Amino acid sequence: MNLMMRKQSPMKKIHIFSLIGAAFLFNACIPSLNPFCSDKDLVVDNRLVGKWQEQGEKDNPSVWEFDGADKKIYTLTLTEKKDNKDKKGKFKARLFKLKEHSFLDLIPSECEFAEDQADLVAFSVFPGHLLLRVHLSESELKVAGVDYDWLSKHLEKNPTALPHHQEDDRLILTASTADLQQFVLKHLGEDELFESPETLGKQPVNP
Repeated sequence: MNLMMRKQSPMKKIHIFSLIGAAFLFNACIPSLNPFCSDKDLVVDNRLVGKWQEQGEKDNPSVWEFDGADKKIYTLTLTEKKDNKDKKGKFKARLFKLKEHSFLDLIPSECEFAEDQADLVAFSVFPGHLLLRVHLSESELKVAGVDYDWLSKHLEKNPTALPHHQEDDRLILTASTADLQQFVLKHLGEDELFESPETLGKQPVNP
């Protein structure tokens, strides 16, 4: 890596694995080097487009806004309120199916660093793919993140079940797309790979 050359580029925004977003996404932050889907798995569902608001959270509900699919890639803007301020994260979102099951593959588009953030920290972070299991209807979007505790314990007991790298308490998946999909389909049961879903309600379109 030519560090000197890369330092010439502005560092306020950089493609990284973002921790910005809804609280449950933080718990589901298990990045993968490779995508969870291939082009043949992608689907388009116009019901996804629009604003969705987290249900059951009265004070500071998170808002997910999906823009239309350009070549089957949606733009997701995720907004949450914290300390009376809006915090946002942007993602490229791919809706895909494995058999009859629907998922989202998310990868962050950009993230703003604090002004006092050392450049070298940014160089050590990569744009990991995140996986969500989804159920979509006209009025509800249910999203379930990966259960970190279950996956880390499973891989500790079965280290060859899925290629990965563990660094302290950080887990990074290094498996191929095909191996990722095989593992996901094998562990869709209750109390396995995915946490209980969060429900988002469709927001009316302003006239």
